[in-house]
Amino acid sequence: MIYADRMMTVRGSVIRDVATEIASRNNPNLIKLSGGLPDENLFPMKELQEAAETVFNNPELYMESLQYGLTRGDTELLDLLAERLNRLENMKITPNNMLIVTGCQQGISLCATALVNIGDTILIEKPSYLDGLNAMLPYEPNIVGVDTDEHGIRIDALKAAIEANPNTKIVYVIPNFQNPTGKAWPLEKREEFLEFMSRPQYKHIAILEDNPYGEVRFRGEHVPCLKSLDKTGQVVYLGSFSKILAPGLRIAYVVSDDTHFIDRLEEIKEGADLQSNQFTQVHVREYLKANDIDAHVQKICMNYKKRCDALVEIMGKEFPTGVTFTVPDGGMFLYVTCPENFDTGKMLKDALDAEVSYIPGASFNADGSGKNTMRLNFTANDIPKLQEGVRRLAGVFKAEMAKQGM
Repeated sequence: MIYADRMMTVRGSVIRDVATEIASRNNPNLIKLSGGLPDENLFPMKELQEAAETVFNNPELYMESLQYGLTRGDTELLDLLAERLNRLENMKITPNNMLIVTGCQQGISLCATALVNIGDTILIEKPSYLDGLNAMLPYEPNIVGVDTDEHGIRIDALKAAIEANPNTKIVYVIPNFQNPTGKAWPLEKREEFLEFMSRPQYKHIAILEDNPYGEVRFRGEHVPCLKSLDKTGQVVYLGSFSKILAPGLRIAYVVSDDTHFIDRLEEIKEGADLQSNQFTQVHVREYLKANDIDAHVQKICMNYKKRCDALVEIMGKEFPTGVTFTVPDGGMFLYVTCPENFDTGKMLKDALDAEVSYIPGASFNADGSGKNTMRLNFTANDIPKLQEGVRRLAGVFKAEMAKQGM
């Protein structure tokens, strides 16, 4: 076979590469701080089982769940989602503004298909979600990282990036508990960002707001998403059940004020996979009708808060001077910054030998910077394992410092 030129830009996920390396070691004692997995013990197993039984015990429902459905998505599920987003985020949308997709990853890919020509620029936060980058790469864009600070994307850097790249089509952002840093934009930053992007010369640029972690807030008050603050219709919103229900269901959704845009995404999706899994759509729909998902989300938040607090506390005690980290108010991750001369990609082997893993930070930067950083996850392990994992990682840091004469 002769591959298309675009395959030169396609790459696999570093997260999966690390997982493959871990699997090859076959070490049950290795503590994985690297993954992005929600805690499977918090999946509402009983309620999901009951919802599945509701489907299979009703001939009409199980025939519906096993038959082809609409590319747009299950009509009743779309109604439930629109009602929930209007209630939680004050969006004022209808099902006509929505499309069910197979994970936010597909939503990112569909938007890139619809909007990006070869060589067009996509601006992303620096650092940003690495698989979000990978979903866009087959369309051969010019991906440019925009500097951030503790409050989110820097507007001066954003302005400079757009001026340097007048063919910018998309600004991709994760304002809530960003992957990988765990940071959340304050309201003032969101308003400043939208005011800047609403200027006449920038109104043609789509804002892709990826919000899989927004409901997983365990500290502070709710901050409106960009979509709910959007006055120009530029924001395309991505939401998901992966972090608040179960990721294997692969039920996510795209929201836009522009119904024509949603229609075009639907056409692209029809050519890609006809529809998202019909059974899981009906399954999730019946779960939502019979259960209080908001109460379930609160249970998740309370649990993750305890783990995050324990991780932050032990890191403060064990990590050597010169190693800093973010303290998130929600989500699943925090970000560690080591001394400038550290290379966490090269140090990963030492960490795995010490029976602990992480994701090197350079993979989250479009330009390969951030080699002295790493992402840690606090949701996939219990507190004793998190504490022991940090002790092992601290030992790796101290050994690297000694090796470099620090």
